[in-house]
Amino acid sequence: MLRFRKTKTDAVAGFLGAQTEFTGKLAFSGVVHLDGSFEGEIISRGTLVVGSESVVRAQIFSNVLKIAGEVRGDLTATEKIELYPPARVYGNIRTPSLTVEEGVIFEGTCSMSSVPVELPTLVQSGEMPEEEEPLEAISAEAWPPTYEENEEPLRDDDGSPAAKGDRSS
Repeated sequence: MLRFRKTKTDAVAGFLGAQTEFTGKLAFSGVVHLDGSFEGEIISRGTLVVGSESVVRAQIFSNVLKIAGEVRGDLTATEKIELYPPARVYGNIRTPSLTVEEGVIFEGTCSMSSVPVELPTLVQSGEMPEEEEPLEAISAEAWPPTYEENEEPLRDDDGSPAAKGDRSS
């Protein structure tokens, strides 16, 4: 079981589930929890949480990394990296603060320095058209109910939307 020390500001902004497979470049700010498979590059201005069932093959740049899964690639963090069992990390680590709990496998080198680490920018200039804003977080919202163009949404006596099955004739 994961034992992440959470503060009240650790609200998850994005989540990639256990059955998710993703290849490419993931850039975000805030907190993202990854439980699936990922291959590519991850750039974060927040916290990346890698769950115990995750398999990640990526270069990772983040402020904070919390890892309990398998990660193959170089890890760079500006604040700290925390490795929790049953984490398996194969690659080089660069961070000012490293926590490794008993039961973690780490093969690679570790460089810890008080010199600040620079992260790549979330979006390189020229990669996106000017009219589009860069994606800085992953979020999800429920879709509003759909209605026919000529149909008004049903309302209860108090004026609130009625449930789909509450049609009174």
